[in-house]
Amino acid sequence: MSETKLPTILLIRHGETQWNIEGRLQGGQDAPLTLNGFRQICAVAENTRDIWMALSATAAVSYITSPLGRARQTSSILADCWGIPYSDFQCHDAIAERNYGAWEGMTLPEVSRSRPAEFDAHQDDIWGYQVPGGESKNQLCARIKHWLSHLSTDQPYVVVTHSGCFRLIRGLYVGASAMEMDAYREPQTTSYLLSDGNAHECAMPIELTKKFDLNSKALTVQI
Repeated sequence: MSETKLPTILLIRHGETQWNIEGRLQGGQDAPLTLNGFRQICAVAENTRDIWMALSATAAVSYITSPLGRARQTSSILADCWGIPYSDFQCHDAIAERNYGAWEGMTLPEVSRSRPAEFDAHQDDIWGYQVPGGESKNQLCARIKHWLSHLSTDQPYVVVTHSGCFRLIRGLYVGASAMEMDAYREPQTTSYLLSDGNAHECAMPIELTKKFDLNSKALTVQI
């Protein structure tokens, strides 16, 4: 991002899905939230409540969600927890997950075994390689960068999205390098407050993990 004024964003990743448990690439496809995923978002809503209330007190919050089902389901749970209409969330295609094309529905070990040439090409050029029928990370980055550049700085945002978009939004916001963004790992129970060019992690306290009976293994994505 440039050195101009930046919008304030409460950034939230969707809850655990059935395919997350199996380690499958979802991309533009979808799998529903698990019971643990539902509980995760209830915990995230509680963990970020004070931040959300502070943002709401200063200006009208704009709520944006990926149009994919797992993100919309997450947004619905957040809306119920915070006592706001679900209709406040507006879908935006720009923050839909990276399209993994022919790899969607597969685990990375399955891709490695059944499409070894493609897998190796991706490993050799993680940002530039375009999965057949899908997107490269460079293409996703351009999409996210364009979206970020058009956000207003006059209001705060709550954004519900996916791991690939989550990392790029966070990284572009703070000016991280590609190598730094590749090292990002965020479990589903993590959210970030992005403000004034900085990223503050809203880690899940153990008290809320126990209160909402969360599986202690909050999954993250390795691609």
